[in-house]
Amino acid sequence: MRPIVNNIGAPTYLLSKHLTELLTQLTGNSAHHVKNSFHSIQVFESLQVQPEDLLVSFDVVSLFTKVPVVDSLTLLSYHFEYDALALFNNVLTSTYFCLDGEFYEQTDGIAMGSPLSPVIANFFLENIEKKAIEQATHRPAHWYRYVDDTFVIWPHGQQKLTEFLNYLNGLHNNIKIHHGNRRTPSSPGYRHIQKRRTAP
Repeated sequence: MRPIVNNIGAPTYLLSKHLTELLTQLTGNSAHHVKNSFHSIQVFESLQVQPEDLLVSFDVVSLFTKVPVVDSLTLLSYHFEYDALALFNNVLTSTYFCLDGEFYEQTDGIAMGSPLSPVIANFFLENIEKKAIEQATHRPAHWYRYVDDTFVIWPHGQQKLTEFLNYLNGLHNNIKIHHGNRRTPSSPGYRHIQKRRTAP
């Protein structure tokens, strides 16, 4: 189950918005971050690829409900003092909802519907992807992510791509990545991506 809870008017709503403003300053600064669809077009237009490169999409499975609260709080502790961290803890561990007259508590993961959740998810994934790319034996030529969707240009062939996906899925028990489309630069739908010109 992935409950979507309307957080507007909830006791933690205004606090969530305030914490979102604080945390936003620490996210979206990665070279792999895509801001929106307009930015993605600009990125694609600037890319150059080889004919043998694979164009791949990755998707994080059920991202919001899989972002670990304890691990997220640990990462936040490197950037915020105790008082602010206590506020983050209050918001991230106070998700309740009513279904068919029964009240439930979400005990892990972040709430779909809270203004803080997308920023926490991005904050946590930026840490994961930084580790993934820096420590990988074979690295993608390009890696661009918008929330839970990642576009990758992979120059090492199908076998190494499978190994890389297995490596990604071993980085954290909660985070599982689904392998999406796999195409070459000549495939339809990739007209914005230019083939790299090599010297004669």
